[in-house]
Amino acid sequence: MEWRLEAVAGPSWLWPGPQGDSEAAATARHPAAAGGSREGRLGRHRVSGWADSAALRALCALLCASVIAPLMAPAWAFRFGRLLQRGSHGRDVKALEIRVAGWLPAHGQKRVVIDRRFGRRTARAVAGFQRTHGLAADGIAGSHTFRSLHRIEDRDGSTAHFNWGEFKQHRNSGCPSSANRHAGTFKGGAVRALKVRNNVRRVMWRLEAMRAKGGHRPIEVVSGFRSRRYNACVGGAGASQHLYGTGVDIKMHGVSSRRARRLAKRTHFQGIECYSSTSHNHLDLRAENKALRKYRHWWWPKRDRSGRHLASDGRPCIGEKARRKF
Repeated sequence: MEWRLEAVAGPSWLWPGPQGDSEAAATARHPAAAGGSREGRLGRHRVSGWADSAALRALCALLCASVIAPLMAPAWAFRFGRLLQRGSHGRDVKALEIRVAGWLPAHGQKRVVIDRRFGRRTARAVAGFQRTHGLAADGIAGSHTFRSLHRIEDRDGSTAHFNWGEFKQHRNSGCPSSANRHAGTFKGGAVRALKVRNNVRRVMWRLEAMRAKGGHRPIEVVSGFRSRRYNACVGGAGASQHLYGTGVDIKMHGVSSRRARRLAKRTHFQGIECYSSTSHNHLDLRAENKALRKYRHWWWPKRDRSGRHLASDGRPCIGEKARRKF
């Protein structure tokens, strides 16, 4: 059933069915040539007069409502239907940009702008993704690239190594009931829940790229989305990216916090922060958060004369040692 639903959701050139494209098209145009009647056929049995009956229509409607619709409703995974390359534009280009933005092979504060236009940086990011996944790195997104992307995406729109529940607001026993009211949801933040969800999806894809670049080390989500009241209770900043779903606190297992920050830079997180009292890192996509324009600038840790990363309180981040080079 899952394969068939995916085949319905996507074009036949990505998920071929039992028939070839030409055979399926010919059968659709001339059902009689395939051994069926004018009305078509079901298995080896011809469907004739009763095919148009009210009883059959009612049965089909009931089947769709009770079986197919519930299965299709949560399918947020995007299905690409055409070749994408430089000069392409549209909703599918935006979906591609979100998925490959973390693969731009560039150092420093550069990023793929999510603007629905397939430009030079998008092509470079696609090539970076292709190269890592054993594909021809031509910067053109076709069926092979889409299949590789689909392997990383779950049917509900989350990604292979992260789920929506990890990013929903936590419950804190030290906070009042008003702060915990939206626990387990994306509600109560600075933007609508649907917008939060879309922002979280961007973060997931960026973390997938970071995870792959780090040798597939597991990444633990310490804190994702927060409602306004919850954020105030835990001492978050008034303009925290957590309120929008664009910020996340993480721990990357098996690597130092400093190396995790280096990987985050290579994955083009625009906001990176470390702490003097805890070992996790804060990452965010602030430059992509149009709802908080005042803070759409890059924010990476400063360093002291010894090369140590500094927390916002001016003290060295946990685990930092004096060094000359980063």
